[in-house]
Amino acid sequence: MMFKHTSRLLLSTVAFAPLVLGGAQAAHAQATAPAAQQGPAQSGLGDIVVTARKRKESALDVPIAISALSGEDIQSLNVQTVEDLTAVTPGMNLNNSITGSGRSDRSQTALIIRGMAPSRGNRTSSTFINGIQVSDGTVTGVFDFERVEVLKGPQSAYFGRQTFAGAINMVTAEPTDYFTGYVSGLAGTDDYYDLRGAVGGPIIQDVLSFRATGRYFTRDGSWKNNAEPGKTLGDQSTRSGTLQLKFTPSHNFTVNLFGMVANDDDGPGATGVILGSQSNCNLGAEDLPYFCGKLPGLLPGQPSARTEVNAGVANMLENYSPIMNQDEQIDHFGMTRDSNHFSGVAEYVTDGGTSITSLTGVNRNSWTVLYPLNAYASPYENTFTSGEFAQEYTDWPLMIQHEQKDFSQEVRIASNQDGRFRWMFGGSYLWAKGYEGYSEIYYFTGINSAFSSTSENKTWGGFLGLSYDITDKLTVDFDARYQSDKVISRTGDTDDIVYQRIYNSFLPRVSLRYKPDLDTMVYATYSRGVNPGLGLDPLESADPAFVDDLIAMGVTRGVSPEYLDNFEVGFKGRFFNDRLIVSGDVYYDIWTDKITEQTLIIPNNSGGMPEISWFFTNMGKVTLKGIELDLTARPIDALTLTARGAINDTNIDEGLCSTCAQLTGSDDVSGQSLPFVSKYSAQVNAEFAQAFAPMPDYEWYLRSELSYKSGVYESEGNFAKTDASTKVNFRVGLRSDNVWIEGFVTNAFNDKTYTSVQPNWDLSNPNATFQEKDVMYVGLPQLRTWGARIRYDF
Repeated sequence: MMFKHTSRLLLSTVAFAPLVLGGAQAAHAQATAPAAQQGPAQSGLGDIVVTARKRKESALDVPIAISALSGEDIQSLNVQTVEDLTAVTPGMNLNNSITGSGRSDRSQTALIIRGMAPSRGNRTSSTFINGIQVSDGTVTGVFDFERVEVLKGPQSAYFGRQTFAGAINMVTAEPTDYFTGYVSGLAGTDDYYDLRGAVGGPIIQDVLSFRATGRYFTRDGSWKNNAEPGKTLGDQSTRSGTLQLKFTPSHNFTVNLFGMVANDDDGPGATGVILGSQSNCNLGAEDLPYFCGKLPGLLPGQPSARTEVNAGVANMLENYSPIMNQDEQIDHFGMTRDSNHFSGVAEYVTDGGTSITSLTGVNRNSWTVLYPLNAYASPYENTFTSGEFAQEYTDWPLMIQHEQKDFSQEVRIASNQDGRFRWMFGGSYLWAKGYEGYSEIYYFTGINSAFSSTSENKTWGGFLGLSYDITDKLTVDFDARYQSDKVISRTGDTDDIVYQRIYNSFLPRVSLRYKPDLDTMVYATYSRGVNPGLGLDPLESADPAFVDDLIAMGVTRGVSPEYLDNFEVGFKGRFFNDRLIVSGDVYYDIWTDKITEQTLIIPNNSGGMPEISWFFTNMGKVTLKGIELDLTARPIDALTLTARGAINDTNIDEGLCSTCAQLTGSDDVSGQSLPFVSKYSAQVNAEFAQAFAPMPDYEWYLRSELSYKSGVYESEGNFAKTDASTKVNFRVGLRSDNVWIEGFVTNAFNDKTYTSVQPNWDLSNPNATFQEKDVMYVGLPQLRTWGARIRYDF
């Protein structure tokens, strides 16, 4: 397809730009560019400017809980992915199995902020690039950051759709009016390589400038595939490139154009299975075997997966492709993904300081995964189907194809921010459409394929922000959005509308800020967030013979929005001549009309197969409360300390769990905690740096990093729990204004704590009754990695 070929050409061009331009401009850059690296440690700590309220402000002046990382922080921690960001951000979890598939890969990940775990197929937070939403939520191709902002609590007033629990805004480095750039390389164990480059400068001095980046990343998984000697699980690779243009035709008018293309090509995910033979308790009147307490480790011979593309799988790939063209088809077990992001931001500022800003974004994200749905190499021979394309064992190869497209437009007008009364208002529109289909080889029936569903949303919003300084020290802020969200469900094959509904919401945020002096602030905030309803009718797809039973069990037509009322107080400040920066907050949230997924098994009175129905419905109310603290200190010039921590407590006030009912006879989970959430989390860094006597322009440093997250429950029933995770990294290096050399070891003590957990049936077992889930699918972490990296700035 032409689009893909064009993307590859752009990717190749951007990737080579640093090499082509770097040599030609290196001498000029060294003469004109300011130092890009931190030299010998300064006595004070720097400030981070954020755009959490659609305007540039110090993070310490914003009445929102923010975890912000500067570009230097990101480089020091070697944050490369959303997974890395989650690891260094207390109060966040990432679950790559929450989609219900049981696979642990990069295709779909659920970000959990402050314990707000979403239902399958939904999200409670969104990702933005330079303030522009990526509706699919997955970003792997951007790495050249100026900063990353993690905004906690409802951000609906300014960021709109699906920012119920928070938002992540990735801000890229802008083009400059002088030539500058860098090249970096990393090599580590498990064939871990990461090559990056960036270059930028003027095309027309003071009028047009550019910045181009390219990256090649690859690494083998840490886990041996015990079913296929010599192969590993968890292999990943990414190629990406970006190109940004900054056009400044006059002193008060600026246009930024940004484009990103990326390709991910991964092997089978690192998924393990805790088998039914490892169960350690019996539940309910029928003494059903299950797992209680801390989950056990994997048995010898696990993890395992049959990932050979045999005749049956090859036939499926060649003849059953519901969505993608054949030139986008996968040819191996694992995942392939093409991501494209294009955006434009234009801003005009009048002589009086009033600004008019337009943001336009287009995204396309398409991926295909091929994986064994049973998640481990089946020990059972296939005696149910035969022929050239039948599987030898009762493995269950499944291919899922997904495509997401979106277009967004926002226009806003803001007053001069220097006055006592400040205002902003604007409007936004978001259109997004997702397609999904699958093909499978089920050992009972053979090949099956379907273009399963199409979901679409059209979201209009109007927003405003008002700030008034009551006194020199006391300020009141009122932000609000009125949002109209039209959700549509279509048939996958004909694109006919089967269900649609419009949900309207008013989403206010009110804050009171008090600044006793220039360096400290306390605030109190109330805000409301909404997560849109789903464009589906769970009763539409059910067998008509069972509809009355489903209604009696609480299933409704349509799935309404879920709402969050957030009450928060916090403080921020700088002390001791900027040697100490502290921020903290306490919050209390009420989550109503929570969307939950239920699995119902209804016996067939005629003696046939029971009806197994998966559906979403509004069946929950949850209260959440927590404390978050962020501290950075430089007690002496040579030592920098960072400590971040969070306690995120969740309590289900009203909720049902059909899976729990199958185990215990009761579906009431009131009083339990939400699954997939770490109640306690912390991140502590320490860096000691001093001048390197033999080389006066250099300093040497020693850095340690510790990340802790407590275990997570496997379901609303809170029967089983993962162990706590403690990961420690060590780094030692030498750096100057333009050279950075480092040796490192990550996960130094080889923590093997599961990254995710999901109860499931043993899909390999042909004798399974599917009455209760009897195995656990678990995500496996990256193990200890040694390596070195070097960077040169020019």
